[in-house]
Amino acid sequence: MAATKPRPNAGISRIDQPSRRTYGFFVRLARKGKIYNAFFADQTHGGKRKALDAARQHYQKLVRQHGRISRKDWARVVRRKGRSGIVGVRRLAVKTGGRTLWAWVAAWSPRLGVVKRKMFAVKKFGARQAKALAIKARQKGVSTMEA
Repeated sequence: MAATKPRPNAGISRIDQPSRRTYGFFVRLARKGKIYNAFFADQTHGGKRKALDAARQHYQKLVRQHGRISRKDWARVVRRKGRSGIVGVRRLAVKTGGRTLWAWVAAWSPRLGVVKRKMFAVKKFGARQAKALAIKARQKGVSTMEA
């Protein structure tokens, strides 16, 4: 299976703050709980294009030093706190026949282009058990993911 091609500006953000006279590119890479960052100012690097080129080179250097992140590790990264507190597990309202049924849903991607979901009805299992089962299903699914 072919790996996805990295985006040319992955890990790079443009910052334009006229009030602070700050113009340039911000580079950020996070690995194993540590964040590496740098700023490349347009003025220091001789213009917007050269600052972007310097930022790209720096990002690639960081990736060579610290490695790419696997799909399995990416699936475990906490990106925001939802109601479950677990990435890939959420509570869902399903409307059917004029009724609203609640369920906890686990989702993961065993390989590129494929998403698996498993639902646990609150009515059948109870709220706590449905959530616990969804968390367990997510953990099992992530453990079986291709790298």
